[in-house]
Amino acid sequence: MSEFFIRRGTIEDSLSLSYLMGDLGYPTTEEEMRDRLTYILQDPAYTCFVACCDDLVIGMIGVVKEYYFEKNGTCLRIIALVVTEEYQGNGFGKALVGHAENWAEEQGCTAIVLHSGKQRKETHEFYRNLDYDDTGLRFIKVML
Repeated sequence: MSEFFIRRGTIEDSLSLSYLMGDLGYPTTEEEMRDRLTYILQDPAYTCFVACCDDLVIGMIGVVKEYYFEKNGTCLRIIALVVTEEYQGNGFGKALVGHAENWAEEQGCTAIVLHSGKQRKETHEFYRNLDYDDTGLRFIKVML
């Protein structure tokens, strides 16, 4: 039987996380991921958790704790969530979200927010099934 656990991501996870970013639709080299993690892991507002099956990284959730402008307090933003395709549908994504929710509560966050591309219909259902509400639209202007 495989051992499943969640731990904090480290710079040593760069290769695995680069593959997961590709699975999410963002092709990333190991070097690019290492560069990103160098900054992300140094910032205490950011956290990365990885899901492991035995010693294989099979998923990740990247989050950031943010202050509200419109009211007092903080929220947690899910920036990235992905489970490699062969492990999807087995509760690993749900476990990662649950882990992030527990961490957010420990940090005193009053809500968890996220963006999800309008093309990701299955992802929207995934979050709805976890009691997340669809409350608005996201707008973006690409500057590069």
